[in-house]
Amino acid sequence: MLGYFIGQICKYRLSVCVQNLARSFPHLSYHEINTHRDNFYRNLARIIWENFNSSQVKVQLSESALEIINKLQKQRRQTIFLLGHYGNWEVIAKIPQLTHIPIQALYKPLKNKIFNYLSYKKRTKHGMRLLPAQHALRTLLREKQTPSITFFIADQFPGHDNGIAVEFLQQPTFMFSGAEKLARQLDTYVGYVSLKPLNKQVWELDIKPICDHAAATSEGLITKQFASMLEKSIQEDPSWWLWTHRRWK
Repeated sequence: MLGYFIGQICKYRLSVCVQNLARSFPHLSYHEINTHRDNFYRNLARIIWENFNSSQVKVQLSESALEIINKLQKQRRQTIFLLGHYGNWEVIAKIPQLTHIPIQALYKPLKNKIFNYLSYKKRTKHGMRLLPAQHALRTLLREKQTPSITFFIADQFPGHDNGIAVEFLQQPTFMFSGAEKLARQLDTYVGYVSLKPLNKQVWELDIKPICDHAAATSEGLITKQFASMLEKSIQEDPSWWLWTHRRWK
């Protein structure tokens, strides 16, 4: 009912949602687009509820993700994990409970100091370290010898001058390339993170390798691989991606 209220009563960015879906899946019928739209708002409502009741939400690692993290822990390497606004990305704040490797993520401080304080407190309560995006490069270069995992949400619209052009969901798209530049400078391991709901309270985090040594990759490869992997996740179940964001401008 909350999803219906957000989408059909409040009509929260309804036109943006439908337009994005129609552009991304031009082969689908009007009825199929509406089905994905309704499923998206239902899932958005779940994510909103979970973020207000985060103590009741759990995250677990898939077997392959656990193997990768254990390997990286033994190698004492710096690692970058890329993910999109797919599923409840806020649950990554609980990953420090599942490993001994220091976990951090980039964030943009909010202009409202009260909301920024509350958001920061919520996201760091389980041991996650937050790095202001504008200082991330300097901080990670200074800590180059310290093993850690850094999460980047990398599917935002970066502007036409700051990203890499890829073909994504049937249309030319600029993808954020800052994570790739940093990974290549630090020669990190890079992986793609996806989140899948196992039931109403548990999310499973899976990791797929993108590269073992970023410095050895050609320019643009990491970003293009990330875009391809995210696209595959979205095509498997479109309802979990954030369709109300204006990515194509």
